[in-house]
This record gives sequence, structure tokens and C-alpha cells, in this order.
Amino acid sequence: MAYELRTLELRKRFEFFKTTLPYELFATLSTNLDNILRAREEGLTALAELLADKGDDKKGDAYNSKLSDLSKVQLEQFQNFLQGIRDAPSNLTAFRDIASGEESRFWDGLKAAKAGEARDAQMTACHDLEWFTAIMRSRWTTLSDTEKDLLQKERYYAAQLREVVKKAFEEVVPDAVVFTRDGVKVLALPETAKKYINDKYKEVLRSLAEKVGGDPKKIDAFIKSLEQGRTSIKDAAERAGLDPEVVSKVIDALTKPGGLLATVVFEGISMVYNPLSSMIKTAAKVAKTLEPVAQAAVDQKVGEIRGMMGGRQTVLVTFSTTRREANEYVQKNGYDQAKNLYQESRRAFETWQGQLKDAQSGDARTLALRADEATSYYLEQMRQVHSKFVDEFKGILIESVSDKTIDALSDRPFYEEWANGIDSLDMDQKLNSLYAGFYELNGNIDRAFGAMTTFNDMPLESQAMIQEIVNRFESESKQPFTKEMQSTLATLDAARGKQPASVTKAVKAAATSLAQQYARV
Repeated sequence: MAYELRTLELRKRFEFFKTTLPYELFATLSTNLDNILRAREEGLTALAELLADKGDDKKGDAYNSKLSDLSKVQLEQFQNFLQGIRDAPSNLTAFRDIASGEESRFWDGLKAAKAGEARDAQMTACHDLEWFTAIMRSRWTTLSDTEKDLLQKERYYAAQLREVVKKAFEEVVPDAVVFTRDGVKVLALPETAKKYINDKYKEVLRSLAEKVGGDPKKIDAFIKSLEQGRTSIKDAAERAGLDPEVVSKVIDALTKPGGLLATVVFEGISMVYNPLSSMIKTAAKVAKTLEPVAQAAVDQKVGEIRGMMGGRQTVLVTFSTTRREANEYVQKNGYDQAKNLYQESRRAFETWQGQLKDAQSGDARTLALRADEATSYYLEQMRQVHSKFVDEFKGILIESVSDKTIDALSDRPFYEEWANGIDSLDMDQKLNSLYAGFYELNGNIDRAFGAMTTFNDMPLESQAMIQEIVNRFESESKQPFTKEMQSTLATLDAARGKQPASVTKAVKAAATSLAQQYARV
């Protein structure tokens, strides 16, 4: 057997009594000693098997129980070695007492080494870390699944927001083109309309004057006089050599309510104002289309996305707690702690061996080596489990949180993609450009219509009548147009205030900041 050194040592000592004791007594004591030492060897072998066991069951209680029974029996047998012998020689009594004392020190030291507890502690530490790894993996999976569900909802609301804005611009662009095209036409119409009115006015004036006997050459001189300077009908007639009374009658016929001039002016002004009706409709459509971008729709979608961050915060709080638990557990139960347990166990065996001499020390060394098979095995297993744990959760639950984990917790790739998608639509620039274009067009149209009030090459009396007609048209047509334009510009301005790209960047920054805040422990 593996623990025969002590047997050989005590047998050698006992051989001394072969020549000093009666044969029968020596033979009986020799047999008793053999039985004690055989039980010792068998007991140590059984203890070593328990310590070297690499299974998943605890062996500490069985080991301690066997050690207690074995040591008790061994010590009792050594104490009773000379039982029934009367007048035993003093040297035989000394043999018994010395051997009993040595064995007592052997078994007490083995108990103090607590090898069974050390073996179970190593095995348990390894299995507990495996169990803890599975728990952390399950938690991380649950957190990831919850985060994925949030991401799916965030994507839904973000896609809706992007679609609202994109669709609005897709609808606005054709209308804006039509509006700008019509606006350019309207800007050119006042001068056309004025020329039309002037030309028609002169034709009608010449025709009427000829009908009442006016000299065509003098009538041309009269019209030229009007064109050269702002003057009254009487002054222009006198300069042209026409009878002021005849001219006055002609003008009266021309400018009377419902007269030819009114018809001419109406036709000319209509050339400018009629396009306004379609422009008003276009401006109203632009405002209506962009209203969701400027008002509650954007706020609602952004609010819903931000609302998801409340759920994300719950995920992050759970993550933070899980991360703290993982760090604390690994610090207290990781590979370093397993090495400490292993080293403590070896020191305990070394201390035990240091208390013994010769054969007992050799047997102790054999038992220690056998016990080391399991503790070192579990230590290596622990190293592998710990390494796998670190590889799996490094930058997530242990050590510094990696950018990859921050990205996962905040869904930064999604927000980057979303923000870039909004940027690619160039909405902010389009909104500002659209607003500037409408604003400039509105001002130019105002200035263009102002030109309709100046007919310097007509008699003052005719100009007054034209001004009255222009004012009536302005009241009936231009004012509603101006009101609609102001409403459109207000809607565009509100949409510019949303600045879609800026909104998405703010939400993205908030998500990342939230993840960074809770990812630290």
C-alpha cells in the first residue's frame, strides 16, 4: 500500500522485542500491531480517495466522518496495545507511549489541515462560478431581448416620424415648384397689365374723340401730352388745341360707371389678380402638407421615442445592478480567490508535514499529493471557467464598459442610421430654403401690385378711377392672398423651428448619455 512507511518504521522498532519477550507474547503483540497498522494504511488510502475525488459531489462530511472514526480507533488501539499484560517491561510501555503520542500528533494535524473542506471549497467555487455564469448569461439575454423589443418600438416610431416628414416634403416640392412658377408669372404681369390698360385706353379715347368730330392729329398730340407729364384733361386738351369741353365729354363717357375705361381696367387688372386664386390654393396646400411637420405630429413621434427611453432606463438600471453583482461576485469568488483557497490548503498540509518526522512525514506527503490531484484539478477548471466568464462578459458586466456595450445599450447604431437618414433628406436646408423663397416671393408680389397704382401717363381723373378699381380688387383678392401667405409663412417658420435633423441628433445624444450614465459602477 501507499502508506507503508509508518508500518515499516513501527515494525522495525518492535523487532527489538523479539529477543526480549516470550515467543507467544511477542507473536500476539506482533499480530495486534500488524492489524493496527493495516487498518491505518487502509484508512489513509480511503481518505486519500475521498480527497482525490474529482466528481461534483461534496466529500467533506464523509471525509471528516471517516477521519474521526479512523483516528479514534487508531488511538484507542495504540492505547490498548498492552491491555491484559501484567508487569509489562518498561521499554515495551515506552514503545506504546511513544507510538501513541506520535499517532496522536499525526491525526490531530491531519484534522487541523481540513483537507475535506478544502477539496469541497474548490469544487464548489468552480461549480458556483459556472452557475453564476449561466445566471449572468440568462440575465444579459433577457436584458438584450428587452432592449431589442424597445429598439423595435423605437424603430417603428422613428420610421413613422421620418415618413411623415419625408412624405410632407415629397408633396410640398411639386407644389412649391408650381407656386414659384406662378409667382414669377405674376411678377411679370403688372407691367403687361398696365401696358394693356394704357394701350386700350388710348384706342378707346381716340375712337371716341373721332366720333365727336375730333381731329385725329390733335387727339394724338393730346395723348402725347398726357404721356409726357402728369396733367389734367383740360391742360392736355388746351396744349393739343382741342376743345376742352369736347374732350371732357369724351372722358366722361369713357370713365362713367360701367363705361369703357372701367371695362378696360377690369380686364387689365384681372390679368394680375386672376392667377392669385390658384396661387392661394397652392400656398394653402403647402401649409396644410407641412402642418404635421410643424405641429403635433413631430412632437408626438419624438415624445413616443423619448418615452421608450423610460423603458430603456429600466433596462439600464437592471444592467447596472447586474454589473455590480457580477463584479462583486467575481472579486469574492473568482480565480484569484480559488488560488487563495488552493494555497491555503497546501500551506495547511505543509504545516502538518512540518510537525511530523521521518515515516509519518513521508506518509503525510503521499496523502497531500493525492489530495492535490483534486484541488489542483478544480483550480485549473476554475481558471478555465473564469477565463470564459471574462471573455464572455469583458466590457459588459466586468471591467470597463466597452463602446460596443454602450452602443448596444443605447442603440447608437440605430440612432446614427436614423439621424443620417434624416440628414440625407436635407430637411433643415429645404425648410429654410422654402421659407426664404416664399418670403421673398410674397414681398416681391406686394411690390409688384404696388406698381398697379401708378398710371402716370393717364389723366388724373382716370387715374383716380383706376385707383378705386385697384383698391376694390385688392380688398377682394389680394388681402385673402396675403392672409394665406402669412399663414403659410408662419407654418413654414414653425416647421423650421422643429429642425428635424437637430431633433434626431438631440434624441440620439440623450440615448447615449443615458447608457453611459447607468453603465458605470
